[in-house]
Amino acid sequence: MKNSKVLFNEKCGICNFEIKHYKKRSQLEFEDCSAMDDKYLKKLHVVFEDGKELSGVDAFIYVWERTNGYNWLAKIVSLPVIIQLAKISYFFLAYILYWRYKFLVK
Repeated sequence: MKNSKVLFNEKCGICNFEIKHYKKRSQLEFEDCSAMDDKYLKKLHVVFEDGKELSGVDAFIYVWERTNGYNWLAKIVSLPVIIQLAKISYFFLAYILYWRYKFLVK
């Protein structure tokens, strides 16, 4: 996917573990954002050449739709009730991981 780039925090052990798996199964372009602005450290982001961005659960859905073996997960998480629950859960999980990274890893 030449028109998009997936930004993830390579220094976060959980994030890096998951993204390494996706790298093996997709043609997406991934970039470490650990030295970027906090905005990118707080959630997974997909940035496009035209300036558009997806973040959080929407970014994961984008990645899953383009990763071999994960299209089914994108379809399930995209369901109206599921996506709302996923966004709430991801908000808390991402918050915990961000602060863990910010204070324990750096």
